[in-house]
Amino acid sequence: RTAAALGDEATAIVWLDRLEEVGMDDELDPDDFGTFAHTPAYRERAARFAARAKPIGKAARVTELRCAGLLPEGTAWDPKRRELLLSSGRRRTVVAVAADGSCRDVLPEADDGLLAVLGMTVDAATDALWVASAAAPFMVGAKPAEAGRTMISRIDLARGRVAVSYPLPTPGLLNDVALARNGTVYATESRGGAVYRLPRGGSALQTVLAPGSLESPNGIVVLPGGQLLVADFDGLALVHDPDGTAPRVVWLATPDQLYLGGIDGLARARDGVVAIQNLVGRTRVWKLAIDVAGGRVARATVLMRGHPDFLNPTTGVVVGDRLLFVADTKLQGAQPDGTLTALPAGRSGHRLLELSVAPAR
Repeated sequence: RTAAALGDEATAIVWLDRLEEVGMDDELDPDDFGTFAHTPAYRERAARFAARAKPIGKAARVTELRCAGLLPEGTAWDPKRRELLLSSGRRRTVVAVAADGSCRDVLPEADDGLLAVLGMTVDAATDALWVASAAAPFMVGAKPAEAGRTMISRIDLARGRVAVSYPLPTPGLLNDVALARNGTVYATESRGGAVYRLPRGGSALQTVLAPGSLESPNGIVVLPGGQLLVADFDGLALVHDPDGTAPRVVWLATPDQLYLGGIDGLARARDGVVAIQNLVGRTRVWKLAIDVAGGRVARATVLMRGHPDFLNPTTGVVVGDRLLFVADTKLQGAQPDGTLTALPAGRSGHRLLELSVAPAR
C-alpha cells in the first residue's frame, strides 16, 4: 500500500507476490492501492487472491437503516431500552436504531461541544453512555479552534444530554473505550500511541500507557481477569495491572505467526473475543480465544469474510450470542467541499449485519 501510494509499482508488486507466497487468504481492497488498482498487474494479482478467498460465514439477519449521513464508527447496546446505538462522526451525535431500521437521535448534535463521536460503551448500572470524540474536518460545524481536541464524555441516556466531559489536555485522538466492572473507563489514543483511564468518580484522565507505547492503538476490551486487550497496528497487546503504578504489556503470540494487526473493533463474547480486522484485505471477522497466562492467542477462527455488503466495517457489539455491526461504514464519504457523497441508488442507509458468535458445540 505504501509503495503504491508513492507510485513505486514495482515494489508494490514484489510485496503482493510475497503476500501470495505466505498464503494471505483475503481479497485485496482496491481502495488501498489508488491508481495502481487500475493496472493489469494489480488486477491479475487481485483475481488470484479473490479465487483463494472463498466467502465464509452467513449473516443471521441483514437490516437496512432508514437514516443516512452518519459516517458511523462506534457501536453499543442499551439494555434498558433494547436499542442498538451508533456513533455519528459526521453529525457529532449518537443515534438509536430500532428493529425496523428507523433511527432517532439520542442527544442533540454537538451537545456541550461534543466532537466527531467514535468509540462507545454503555454503563448499564448508571444508565450512561461513555463516548470518545475527536475533532475531524468532516464533522458538521467544524471550527479551526477545535483542531486537535479530543475527549471522553458521559451521556445521560435518560436525559439525552452530555453530563460531563473529560478532555485530553494535549492534542490527540481518543478512539475507542471500554468499561471495567469497577466503573473505570479506559480509552485508546490512536495518534500518540497511548492508553488512558478515568476511574469512577475521577476528575481527569490518567495515563495507563504513555504516548509512544503502542502504534495506532484502536479497539480495547477488559478481559474477565481485569487485563486490557488492545488492538495495535502490529498485533494484540495484553496490558496487565492497568490500574497499577507499573502496567505490564505482553505482545500476544498467534497460531502459526498469524497476522492479527490492523484490528479495528474488539468485543467480548461468552467464550472469547470477537475482532473486526479491516487494515489488510477487505475485512475479516475473527473469534479469538485468549490464553492470558500463556501470553498467546490460543485459537483464531474466521467467522466471516467476503460478504457482499462489506465496505470497511469497523466495530461491533455482542448482544447475547449475536454480533451486531455496520457492514458498510464507507457507504458515504466526505468530499473536499464538506458535503457527503450520495447514497447508492435504491438505498436508504447502511446495512446492519447480525452474526452468531455462540460457543462452538
